[in-house]
Amino acid sequence: MRKFVILLCGLLLASSPAGASSLPKFQIVTEDWVPYQFYEGSALRGIVVDLVVELLDRTGSTQTRKDIQLLPWARAYRYLQTRENTMLFSMTRSPEREALFRWVGPVFKNTTYLIAAKKRNIKISSPDDLQNYQFGTVIDDASEMFLLRLGLNVSQFHRNTRTQSNLKMLSLGRLDMIVSGWEAFVSDATKTGLDPNDYELVYTVDVSDVSIAFHRKTPDWIIDKFQQAFDDMKTEGVYERVFERYRKYVRDE
Repeated sequence: MRKFVILLCGLLLASSPAGASSLPKFQIVTEDWVPYQFYEGSALRGIVVDLVVELLDRTGSTQTRKDIQLLPWARAYRYLQTRENTMLFSMTRSPEREALFRWVGPVFKNTTYLIAAKKRNIKISSPDDLQNYQFGTVIDDASEMFLLRLGLNVSQFHRNTRTQSNLKMLSLGRLDMIVSGWEAFVSDATKTGLDPNDYELVYTVDVSDVSIAFHRKTPDWIIDKFQQAFDDMKTEGVYERVFERYRKYVRDE
């Protein structure tokens, strides 16, 4: 009987969150997206960067800001799909992706637009007006899903690994529109040497929740631990204070 009790206790400890030795070491990846994650000088900053760093601390992880890698989106997305113990932020939580990953959040709501050069004077009132245009997209980015939902064909996409490549093509008139949030567009355009004032929003394509995504095999207890820490941060006002640090980057709707 004594041996049975010892064995049972051991099994319970091994199978429970409390019995887990510790959080795994995650491969934490993100992309350049102002004001949520970006380099300012040599420092990785941004709203979601700061939130993730706080989450790591609150969940007992030994990982810190220096463990976060900023990568091209397509590569980061591939890691999340194929490597266990991978965490990626910030990702649009769409119906198409829901079952592919595990989620913590939502962190914020993002509005995505079609953006064109003002001199083109493009007017879009419905998806039917989009059929004769060419669009710059980032491979595996949510923007491609949004355009497909609007009834467009992949043959209308000029797919690149970086937004800056699309911006250069847009400035040369080789694309009609790109898909982006406004703050990210202003940042990317400035880095590419373009004047954001020469461009305008022509159509709203999507408004979605954006969350922190984990590899699909991440155990429930880890997701629950991070979600509870995130909820606590909102209750305690930490979430709002982090957003306030970056207020200057955010466009008033």
